[in-house]
Amino acid sequence: MLPQLSISPARRNRLILVVLLLLLICWMLYVARSALFPYIIGLVAAYLVLPLVNFLDRRMPSRLRDRNLSRPLSILIVYLIAILFIAGVFSFLIPPVVKQGQILWKQMPELAVKGQALGAELLGKYQELIPLDIQQRIQSSLERLISTIGQALREGLTRTVSVISSTISFFLGILVVPFWLFYILNDEAKVRESALDLIPDKIEPDLLNILRITDDIFSAYIRGQLILCLFIGVMATVGLLIVGVDFALLLGLIAGAFEILPFVGPILGAIPALFVAVLQSPTTALWTLVVFIIIQQVENLFLAPKIAGESVKLHPALVMVVLVVGNEALGLWGMLLAVPLTAVVRDVFKYLYLRFSDEGVSPAEALGRVRTEKMTLEV
Repeated sequence: MLPQLSISPARRNRLILVVLLLLLICWMLYVARSALFPYIIGLVAAYLVLPLVNFLDRRMPSRLRDRNLSRPLSILIVYLIAILFIAGVFSFLIPPVVKQGQILWKQMPELAVKGQALGAELLGKYQELIPLDIQQRIQSSLERLISTIGQALREGLTRTVSVISSTISFFLGILVVPFWLFYILNDEAKVRESALDLIPDKIEPDLLNILRITDDIFSAYIRGQLILCLFIGVMATVGLLIVGVDFALLLGLIAGAFEILPFVGPILGAIPALFVAVLQSPTTALWTLVVFIIIQQVENLFLAPKIAGESVKLHPALVMVVLVVGNEALGLWGMLLAVPLTAVVRDVFKYLYLRFSDEGVSPAEALGRVRTEKMTLEV
């Protein structure tokens, strides 16, 4: 059972004061949300590089640690690695991608003509082979599907773009974030200790376990999705080069970028490549389809279970539902966060359910059983 808390009037008043302060902070963050986008990116970056900073910090010479220089030096090394990586990307990847994009843009009118001719030809064969009543049903279903997908994409992009403001605060945030990120990484341990001092001792183990559950899921999911994006982008680019699809690097990059969206990302990422391939020749389109089927099978059988599957363990049918809910709630950001948030809610609920049970499950035992046991509800 969870510990029984006896709250004195003084502690109750302090708790009310803290809650009011948190509400005020939340309100201020909501009001300034349009200018906070750079800081959100900074927090995500801090979350991703923090393990590397800690790894380097632990392996610094003791003399540097005694002088409190090991952590700042570790952060600077990580900054240097990031700068070299970004410079390498802009030097070797961006120029050919931009060049292919420019060529594709110039060829768009020609490709549009080819697409219309191919579409008219396929439409003629379709009308010859398919009965009229079935055509009407298919057309009605496709119209509803296209309308739904288009509306979801429009709403997602609109809500995402509305977050990114062109105000002075936004551009100042871009300039300030690298320095702000340095202080966040450097004082991470102090911030954590200060936060723990505000937590009552009786609930500290449970709160720390809940935070640990959240961190485990988000860290594994975010890093897993980024690794999947890299793998899929490389495999798609190599596969498109092998089958001779034009603009292979650009199309592979698009396929990798769409991989950040679970379940629907691989399908959306394959559409541009298939469109370009079908305008080249039916044979190229067929081989392109085979490439993406092979990539999808490799991802489902080997990559996703090892890289991202262990972090969420959600059924694909449930993933589709939470993606729709996330898009309706927060647009593109909702789609990105819906899956890990669902997994967090599931595991936190399971943890608290175990702690509230009559068995007297300890915090450590409940944390251990969250991932290893299937839950059966008994009210």
